[in-house]
Amino acid sequence: MKRSLNILTLLTVLALIVSSCSDYKEKSVSLESQIDSLNYAMGFANGKIVKDYHLANDTTGTGFEDLMRGIEDGMKADNSNEETARAEEMGTMIGQQLRTNKDFYGDSTLTVDFKLIRQGLINGMMNSTDQMTAEEAGQYFNSAMERQTRKRNEATYGANKKAGEDFLVENAKREGVVTTASGLQYEVITMGKGAKPAETDQVKVHYHGTLVDGTVFDSSVQRGEPAQFGVNQVIRGWVEGLQLMPVGSKFKFYIPQELAYGAQDQGTIKPYSTLVFEVELLDIVK
Repeated sequence: MKRSLNILTLLTVLALIVSSCSDYKEKSVSLESQIDSLNYAMGFANGKIVKDYHLANDTTGTGFEDLMRGIEDGMKADNSNEETARAEEMGTMIGQQLRTNKDFYGDSTLTVDFKLIRQGLINGMMNSTDQMTAEEAGQYFNSAMERQTRKRNEATYGANKKAGEDFLVENAKREGVVTTASGLQYEVITMGKGAKPAETDQVKVHYHGTLVDGTVFDSSVQRGEPAQFGVNQVIRGWVEGLQLMPVGSKFKFYIPQELAYGAQDQGTIKPYSTLVFEVELLDIVK
């Protein structure tokens, strides 16, 4: 799951300039580490967002100052000003959220450098391309956030990952279980005689999905209604497995986490979960 540059990002970076609404000059900064680049990219990408979307229709020339004044009002717990202009009203909302969201994405392991974020914001609004473009800044920031999410999830759900790996090692030893080059495991319950679907086909299936401990997380069988979808619209383990099945077959898939949802949290399916599915291929939909 990619983390997008959203309003919480904007909330954080705009707070940096509340107390300093002057000296908005484009200049290069020293980016000596990965965290320096992360902070600068965060500011830069949001500077472009502020200019292109939040202040794009400002005809007064004072929209940025109004926004900052609104943030200052919002940062005050006793704020009661309800008669604000559009930019100031948005700033007030941002300031109120800043007052209750003080962590950098709630991750205390990330060191925030306010000066770098502030200058990134200014450079982004000035359309500077000296060190990054807006696209590069957005891609860098999102990639860094994804890496941080994976790192955090590995620390939290490492035992879950190992449990799945151990399960697959033992499962591969059972008679009738086939392991493919990708790591997908399957066994044939019933072999059908129909055609096999291609990756571009639509299929109709019945399925029953569980975790390795037997917890049911999804089941068309229990709902009493088959599912229909494109073969290439599901997780990688399904994409591969479905193409092994002639219509009329019923297989059991044992899907490693890297062929399922990986580091993503899907509610009952926690990060790095190995998944087990009984799948019956009913038809290739024309």
